[in-house]
Amino acid sequence: MGKQHDEPHKMREQDTYGDDWDRAGLKELLAGGHDRLYKGKSKFQDIQVISARDIRLYLNEQLQFSSLDERIYHEAFVHVPFALGKATQSVLVLGGGDGLALREILKYSSVKEVDLVDIDGKVVELAKQVPVLAELNEQAFFDKRVTAHIEDAKLFIEKNKKVYDVMIIDFPDPTNELLASLYAKELFEKFYSCLSDDGILVCQSNALDATPTVFWSIGLTLEQAGFHTKQYHTIIPSFGDWGFQMAAKSEITLQFQTINAPYRTLPKELSTLFAFTPVYEKHKENAIVNSESDLRLHDIFRQENV
Repeated sequence: MGKQHDEPHKMREQDTYGDDWDRAGLKELLAGGHDRLYKGKSKFQDIQVISARDIRLYLNEQLQFSSLDERIYHEAFVHVPFALGKATQSVLVLGGGDGLALREILKYSSVKEVDLVDIDGKVVELAKQVPVLAELNEQAFFDKRVTAHIEDAKLFIEKNKKVYDVMIIDFPDPTNELLASLYAKELFEKFYSCLSDDGILVCQSNALDATPTVFWSIGLTLEQAGFHTKQYHTIIPSFGDWGFQMAAKSEITLQFQTINAPYRTLPKELSTLFAFTPVYEKHKENAIVNSESDLRLHDIFRQENV
């Protein structure tokens, strides 16, 4: 239901407008070419009628993406680390079998090879063969620079001998003990060995508004594994205020270059993504180190999702 105001004449106009979630969703709807059936004003308010259809992927009945706003997530995931201006030729994607992060990575001509590792070959197959999905990921899996590995990420990392300039960690949320082990200190230490000395790792880190302690715990665990970290977030209407951990072997300086790829959802000043309100900051004190001998991230996830 829309927001209603019984006494609009007593309110400032900006008080009656939508919040950041509403604005982000509306902006992406209009940018995505959906039909605006009406735009106008009454004596009380601005009115728009929009017809929108989306593509959604569900795994185990959990929404993975909506085509209405997935670009907000994937552009933040990929273009923010690339905008640091590091030389990037090799990229590793863990998860991301839908090919949407891959789509953004392949926009960079400097990238010479991408290894994508996903445990579920069926998801990758659908991303290649279902026409609407292949159109959405812009036929990413057919790019000659891409090698898809259908296997467990832990096993891939165990035997991997390469080093990568960028690592994109797109694991599922830590809803159970097995998934929590993907965010363990021991695995993060192996990631450290796979990253080039000047490389950047980015890990999806859950919704700040729903699971803030999980978010900060992933960052603290990366630090305990030897990384320097920076945190950022962006509003994705389908999911909330979503967080990312950026990690590197040395201190990260947030000096961004012009993004050398097409995008449409990122703010003009990327540094604004790295600002957090005190409401979010206070949860840092509750962060834990998630390790194989003391897996607790899934318990915290459940507690915060009550």
